[in-house]
Amino acid sequence: MPLFIGGIFRDRSQAGRVITALLDAGVPSSEISLAVREASEEDVNERHDIGNETVEYAELAVHSAWERLGWQGGARPAYRDVISPDIEFALLAAGPLCIAIGGAQLGACSGGVVGSMGNFGFPLDLAKQWYNHLIDGRAWVMVRTDERSAGRVRPIFEKYNPELPAESLRRW
Repeated sequence: MPLFIGGIFRDRSQAGRVITALLDAGVPSSEISLAVREASEEDVNERHDIGNETVEYAELAVHSAWERLGWQGGARPAYRDVISPDIEFALLAAGPLCIAIGGAQLGACSGGVVGSMGNFGFPLDLAKQWYNHLIDGRAWVMVRTDERSAGRVRPIFEKYNPELPAESLRRW
């Protein structure tokens, strides 16, 4: 049976150390989820400020928020639009959480993130608390494992002392 171990870490940097330790312990990257606020993608109101640059990278950078929010090629507006989208909260997500959210639906997923955390068996109130911590700039890490392999995950979580740690055993 799948066992999900999750918790909130102080910031993206600490989450990176946790993920590196998990990978070093042999946990497959496909079993690790990460969710963190991507504040640098939220303010796209000033995109026209780099509009005069001719560097190819700058042309792509002005729409990185669209890319991160899951827009597909045909749905994304043309580069260098004057009117920017209204983005209040940009989230970077990786791992099984992305599958639960639904990929392209990420742009409108405040309820989707909480609901996806709940789909892993975590209580709704806890998922809401985790989400509020994400808004505050903290990072969420979850590992999908099983009881036999959990012995290499738990010590890493304990070492890095997550806030609101939790485990969920799912029967599906």
